Amino acid sequence: MTRIETFVAAAFAFAVTMLVISVGSVPETMQDFVDATKQIPAFTASCALIMWIWHSHAVWCRRYGLEDGMTIFLSSGLIILVLTYIYPLRLMMQALFSSVSNGYFPMEMTINFVWELRFMFAFYAIGFLLLSINFVALYLYAHRKRNDLGLDEVECFDTQTEIYIWSIGTGIGAISLLFSLILPADFIGFSGYVLFALFPFLYGLGFYRTTKRASIVAKVV
Repeated sequence: MTRIETFVAAAFAFAVTMLVISVGSVPETMQDFVDATKQIPAFTASCALIMWIWHSHAVWCRRYGLEDGMTIFLSSGLIILVLTYIYPLRLMMQALFSSVSNGYFPMEMTINFVWELRFMFAFYAIGFLLLSINFVALYLYAHRKRNDLGLDEVECFDTQTEIYIWSIGTGIGAISLLFSLILPADFIGFSGYVLFALFPFLYGLGFYRTTKRASIVAKVV
């Protein structure tokens, strides 16, 4: 592990700790305990997303092992994003589960005006957009340093694949932000649901790039 990877991992561990602390106080009654259990899905989903981001950065570090100024700058930006969005992330997950469960899983925050709803979705969309741009920048930087790193053809191909993956995330984040600003009040929720479009897009890209990668590997061997 590089020093920057260790530092980022520690920051993500702290982020998870903040997520736990923000859940609230220890239940004092059975009803408090039941209400607390209803927050488990949102907490689990939030943790899963944080772990996904951490793993994505760890993979980048293990692949390239860079510790220069640009790496520190981009990795620090990632930490700032994650720590900034810990609480908004949990609120968005609460809103998601509240929506799909028809209110059985509660959302702590009360929203009274349309502009508040737009702000919440726009704020989250900006976070996802910046996160994706950060990873695009990391992989673009690694690709630019490919000769110094001694990357072979397959490794360059994998780096380009990651650039495409996070570019898709950037595009979907931008669409989510646009939806949060222009959709009518009754349809603002699609600003969040549009993020699920990542899955079919990434599946299609993965299938195409995996097939192409196999031909490159066969040629190299």
